[in-house]
Amino acid sequence: LKGASLLLMLKHYLTKDVFQAGIEVYLHNHNYGTAQSDDLWDSMNEITNGTLDVKKIMKTWIVHKGFPLVTVVRKGKIISVQQEKFLYRVEPENWTSDASYLWHIPLTYITNRCNFTHCTNAYLLDQKSGM
Repeated sequence: LKGASLLLMLKHYLTKDVFQAGIEVYLHNHNYGTAQSDDLWDSMNEITNGTLDVKKIMKTWIVHKGFPLVTVVRKGKIISVQQEKFLYRVEPENWTSDASYLWHIPLTYITNRCNFTHCTNAYLLDQKSGM
């Protein structure tokens, strides 16, 4: 389930056409052979012409345990986004802050300026907070 969710997240961030092209490169390069997850990310990097480090983004999701809690706050026209490790049913005395848990989170959103030809905007949250 986690793997499928990660691939869907990546597809939305890269766009369907770029993601499909990356999959095609991956399948062509590893036809009848063995592969590792890094090979898929390398194929995606190849399609993005090095403008995006897909491997770096996806490693944060594969290496870290759990997942992030993303909080979005809107104040007028200003949007702020913050991430922290999601903790479920952890007693305050057992909670330890782990500042090293930083995910690279692809965020997609739409605005009221959408003209229905290109509605999706993308932002990569690669810090504890941003926007």
